[in-house]
Amino acid sequence: MCESTERGASAASEVSRIDFDIEWPPKHAAAYLLEEPAPILIDAGDPEERAEATIREGLATRGYAFADIEAVVVTHPHSDHIGQVPLLYEAGATVYAPRPVLEQLERDPSDLAAGVRDIGRSAGYRGEAIEREIERATSSLERNRDLLASRATVPFAFGEPFTVAGRTFEPIHTPGHQVHHAALATDLNGERVLFSGDALIEPFRPGAINVGIDYGAYDAVDDFHRAMDRLEGQAVDRVFPGHGPVFTDYASAVENTRSKLESLTGETLEAVTAVGPATPREITRNRAGEVRYPAQLLDTLGALGTLEGRDRVEYEERDGVRYYSFRKASP
Repeated sequence: MCESTERGASAASEVSRIDFDIEWPPKHAAAYLLEEPAPILIDAGDPEERAEATIREGLATRGYAFADIEAVVVTHPHSDHIGQVPLLYEAGATVYAPRPVLEQLERDPSDLAAGVRDIGRSAGYRGEAIEREIERATSSLERNRDLLASRATVPFAFGEPFTVAGRTFEPIHTPGHQVHHAALATDLNGERVLFSGDALIEPFRPGAINVGIDYGAYDAVDDFHRAMDRLEGQAVDRVFPGHGPVFTDYASAVENTRSKLESLTGETLEAVTAVGPATPREITRNRAGEVRYPAQLLDTLGALGTLEGRDRVEYEERDGVRYYSFRKASP
């Protein structure tokens, strides 16, 4: 765990960062403590036991205990950002989360299973592989429902400013990494700052996970571009991301994210051209080599959806499986 502090010019408020070790790339996730008369935590680390020790130590370093935290504001419902919500809630914190996230967590598991089965089959999964993905998705739903849905007492809506312990946040809908992701803008010590979660990270592009293997997976890259459209018009001085360092070159980060999305799309088109007609799983192996993380396949699904929308690829469906080919221009 490492902890650092960002100070504004007047030092009226401070933002302290708590880093949690996680098992998947980029191997860490960040939460942020706004040190004010009523302290606010943005995101809450992962659910592992070591994360509880990390957040306790991080708070104690700044002179706080769990019971001192007035509120927790969640950017998106991935486990590395909501893991310690239950402990903070039980200690008395009010929990804020996007309303569509809470609605999503109330989904019928059988409906989720149907989505995973249909989209998994379309990607080239078969038999037991599909059942494993269904188990993964439904277990994730149950876990996140337990971590967040039963604790979040105040939902907020995108595009409508809301106030937490006297501080006003503007929630910006930034899908792509997660379909109901919120980036949170606020004024802090004379700066306009953005708690960007996993929507905008300076050193790398977050995976286009969006909905996972489910209905909407092929919309992920288009959704990510829509998120960049919304962020591009914002005047932001400093960004506090969910991974990677705090940064100030906001415009370049937006531009680089767009560029990396286009690179993904171009690489996917090259893979389709090389191996098509091919399933998304086969295209992913050609594009990325060994497929070690679900995000690699999900990136491909999102890129294929974008390429189809641009009339660059087409697919033939056989027994629910999509076989993509390069779409030749009409004579």
